[in-house]
Amino acid sequence: MTIRLAGPEATVLEGFCRRQLSWDPRLPARVVTSARALGVFTSPPMGVLVFFAVPLAEPCAADDPSDVSVPLGALADALHSCADDGLDLDALPRALVPPGPAPNLGHLPPHEGWQMPIHGLSGDLLPAIEGAASELTQRSQGLPARAQEAVANEIWDRPGFAGLPMRALQAAHRLGMIPNDRSRIAAATCGPWKRLSTPRGQVFTYMKGPSARLALHVVR
Repeated sequence: MTIRLAGPEATVLEGFCRRQLSWDPRLPARVVTSARALGVFTSPPMGVLVFFAVPLAEPCAADDPSDVSVPLGALADALHSCADDGLDLDALPRALVPPGPAPNLGHLPPHEGWQMPIHGLSGDLLPAIEGAASELTQRSQGLPARAQEAVANEIWDRPGFAGLPMRALQAAHRLGMIPNDRSRIAAATCGPWKRLSTPRGQVFTYMKGPSARLALHVVR
């Protein structure tokens, strides 16, 4: 299946992919399409699920959506050179998505049922995010790797804006979704899922524990 993207959209989506490759060059991506948009789910190593979508330059057949898992690096390379011939999803190598606890690429969030939206402004979140990052740096200096990981988990699991864990806000900030401006953001809940929505993408987290396992939403 060949997808046609306008040049600016392909460039922005490539940048979204490459920012995550610095964390782990082996990351996979789950690419989904609709008649008028292409979306990419990724699962960076912060215990979150990230989604970014761009409009298509030419509509696709509504009855022929794609849902494939591919290496994130291969997708970024294909986006870099897709201006003339389009993005051929069938030509991309497939990536194995290992099973594991949500959120990951095998467990996508629901499309509907999101409740209790809480709205805010992007720049208002930065002091808390930067404060948490500074605390992590100070407290982890000189500690062995296991102790550093424990400190990081303690800090990133703390509730932040609208009850979202700080790891979701930090991931969004590192991906350029929370700039220091007046962009409107929103948080919402759907069962065990929490979602941060920004004009530059979305970040999802999943509640842990027995109740979360009972409500697991598996997409096959």
